[in-house]
Amino acid sequence: MSATVLFYLYAAVALAGAIALVRARNLIHGIIGLFATLVAIGGLYLLLGSEFLAAMQLFVYGGAVTVLVLFALMLAGPKVATEAAPSRGVAWIAGVVSAAFFVAVGAVLWRTGWQLAPPHIHDTASIATILFSRYVLPFEIAGLSLTIALIGAVVISREDDISSATAVVISRDDDIASATAVVISRDDDLPTPAHAPAEQPASDSAPVATAADLAGDEGGAV
Repeated sequence: MSATVLFYLYAAVALAGAIALVRARNLIHGIIGLFATLVAIGGLYLLLGSEFLAAMQLFVYGGAVTVLVLFALMLAGPKVATEAAPSRGVAWIAGVVSAAFFVAVGAVLWRTGWQLAPPHIHDTASIATILFSRYVLPFEIAGLSLTIALIGAVVISREDDISSATAVVISRDDDIASATAVVISRDDDLPTPAHAPAEQPASDSAPVATAADLAGDEGGAV
């Protein structure tokens, strides 16, 4: 199979994957289209003789980035779109503008006389030698910038976790306070029991009859 046929094949796969990514209603199908586009671009790099770029395209973008997007989708969960579909007039206007743009870009590409670039170094060993000798300072600066960005992302995520945990604790304290208020109000609603009359303490000694009582008893008997 010639290089021209492979070029058009990879280009068709990349274009089809991009269209599937934009038009897919299911996010998983869109990620599959993105993966197909990235792999096809890696094939185009391979046809151009850039084995290093092709390998990085497959490993970094086709592998790591696609898996990262897939895991982010699985953790976040798909969201159902509630927006209304655009009207037919807006869709027709967007289609006409897009078609005019692609025609203009195609005309510019067709009329431009492209010159072949001079041969470059394509093998991985030569690229590594140049990268770690002439361009070692930009390489280290890029690595330091990525490390700083990673640390910043971790700090921001921890602050969000601390804020959410504080909000949960505050909400739990509010729930406890409201429950305590409910218990107090229920205690206030309970009727107060009536006090029973105090009983007279029983005397230990028997009642003693007086002399007047005895005289009255004798008079009645006579």
